[in-house]
Amino acid sequence: MSDLRRREGGGGAILALTVLVALGGAALLADRIVPDPLTQNLGAMLLAPFTQGHLLGTDHLGRDVLSRLLHGARSSLIVSIGSAGLAALIGTTLGMVSAVDRRGVLDRALQIGNDAILAFPTILLAITVAMVLRPGRYQVTMTLAIVFSPVLYRVSRVEARRVIQKEFYQVSRMLGTGRFMRIVLHLLPNVLPQVLVQTASLAAIAIGTEAALSFLGLGTQPPHPSWGLMLSDARRYLVQAPMLSIFPGLAAAILAFCFQFLSDYLAERFHAVE
Repeated sequence: MSDLRRREGGGGAILALTVLVALGGAALLADRIVPDPLTQNLGAMLLAPFTQGHLLGTDHLGRDVLSRLLHGARSSLIVSIGSAGLAALIGTTLGMVSAVDRRGVLDRALQIGNDAILAFPTILLAITVAMVLRPGRYQVTMTLAIVFSPVLYRVSRVEARRVIQKEFYQVSRMLGTGRFMRIVLHLLPNVLPQVLVQTASLAAIAIGTEAALSFLGLGTQPPHPSWGLMLSDARRYLVQAPMLSIFPGLAAAILAFCFQFLSDYLAERFHAVE
């Protein structure tokens, strides 16, 4: 039964990865396959989906919805992957350094700072940091990296502390292996699986958070397309053109689901290996 579940999970992971690659490729090649997302045509406002020349219709300024959707995917992918990856780098590094601190002073200081950040609600902290760093795609990436780092710090520290208690680590230390080499040879390979699981999960959370910040005007700035901005513009046309809100909302949900599915698959995979 577990083998069957693993095969099913593997098939789902392949599907999720295929969707991510396809969406990433479409976003990368958007300039060649769809019209300019900034081109306005006031004579073709709020066209319905499947209108000739506009597969998903147009918005209130006559801009092609499919084009804005694909170009907006760039922002979502850059922010989600970039913020989760940067958070993994920061959190994992600090977590392992904290775990090997023999005196405990640095470990205690990092734990206090980590707990202080985790005490704030994620979206509230993201809004606060975004206001300090100013709005923008890359500022949002930095914002979410700061917000997510404490989660990965805690995961990496716990895993590193567990590895430190193992016999092979103690033997390596008694043989005179330097602290840096112990981190690279013993801690990092054992910490990395759990970090990857959490990183994929945080990338899924970043999709919704980036859309929320853009919706509030703290993310990607107009006229550049973003799913959050598309949702913000669409709220005035929920009755007249509901598809304007459905398309970006559905795209964000699918992208977040793919990242979360990969996270679940990696968790099951690494658990089976253990």
